[in-house]
Amino acid sequence: MTFERVDLSEDVTLYRGDCLEVLPTLGRVDAVVTDPPYGMGYVIDKRFGNGGRSRLWNEKREWDIITPKLHDFVSSLCKYEKVIIWGGNYYAFPPTKCWLIWDKVQEFSGADAELAWTNLDKATKIFRMSRIDAYVNRADCPKEHPAEKPISLMMWCLSFLLESITVIDPFMGSGTTGVAAVKLGRRFIGIEIDAGYFEIAKRRISEALAQPPLFRLTPLQADAARPGEAEQLALDAAQLKHDG
Repeated sequence: MTFERVDLSEDVTLYRGDCLEVLPTLGRVDAVVTDPPYGMGYVIDKRFGNGGRSRLWNEKREWDIITPKLHDFVSSLCKYEKVIIWGGNYYAFPPTKCWLIWDKVQEFSGADAELAWTNLDKATKIFRMSRIDAYVNRADCPKEHPAEKPISLMMWCLSFLLESITVIDPFMGSGTTGVAAVKLGRRFIGIEIDAGYFEIAKRRISEALAQPPLFRLTPLQADAARPGEAEQLALDAAQLKHDG
């Protein structure tokens, strides 16, 4: 069992290694928020050919294969107390009343929305942000992973986890969940197997740490907050359209 641990701060720890090996060695966490692979690169290549994707897809796609072992591991994440898993409709989870939906507004050849499975005791919620706002109008913050989610989307996810101080992402990718957690003053643990994406995540999260958080939630504040008060602050922060 070999993996590298990097502590970016007392509240942020990153692991470069296989999440199937790393996660069992860790203690309790409050919430799992992640976006595991679900084979979309291979589906699109089959439909459009190798020239139908960006250089990011063509650089490396091994991480995008769903193996039986990976399927079982992702499905096992539902045992955690609070869970949000993007692409959750591609895995075997129990029924849920709370899907989180990213409505991409414009209609293209790809999916018009993405779904996250959750075990939250809430109603289904929708986040609306066009592909243009998410990926094109970001000259100051270009996309660095083919499956990268907007930071504001992940901040929106965390706004439903008001009581969760420590968040873990076993499939960290380029670190968007970590950036969102840092911006909202949460503790974060990230795991990424790809060395290149690990370095990107480390850089992005370090840059976020260098800025004051938009909102900081301590355990005492979580216990004392009036219903909806702190959650509204987090939601307000999540509506920022510029992910700087």
